[in-house]
Amino acid sequence: MKKSNLLWIVRGMVGLFALLALFSQPIQAQDKEILQLQQKISELEAKIEKLEGLLDECMVSRKKGEADEYGWQNKMNWRKLEMGMSQAQVRSILGEPTKVIEGVKILWYYPNIYGGFVSFDRSGNIVGWNEP
Repeated sequence: MKKSNLLWIVRGMVGLFALLALFSQPIQAQDKEILQLQQKISELEAKIEKLEGLLDECMVSRKKGEADEYGWQNKMNWRKLEMGMSQAQVRSILGEPTKVIEGVKILWYYPNIYGGFVSFDRSGNIVGWNEP
């Protein structure tokens, strides 16, 4: 083999190794980025699982007709009220009123800027209400 041909082969090999070194850095960077993305996906999947669990709990509670936390502050609790319910039933759903006015009707007020109240007849059954 001629010396010039051998020189070209050596130059080609050096060039090839240089290209491999150059391209291996982005591949390593991509591998690191892939690992970070996989970790983020795992974190997001865990959050989704937690939220789905909370949603399931809410659905079970809603189906049971139980009062949710926060009593009168939760709009869904107001939507559980029905005409003719007793004061005890309302108390178990909305909690204790902050103000009670007795007259021709009995009014229970719940503290809110929008004025949530429940109106009862003399026998203590709901005749109306206003959600806050």
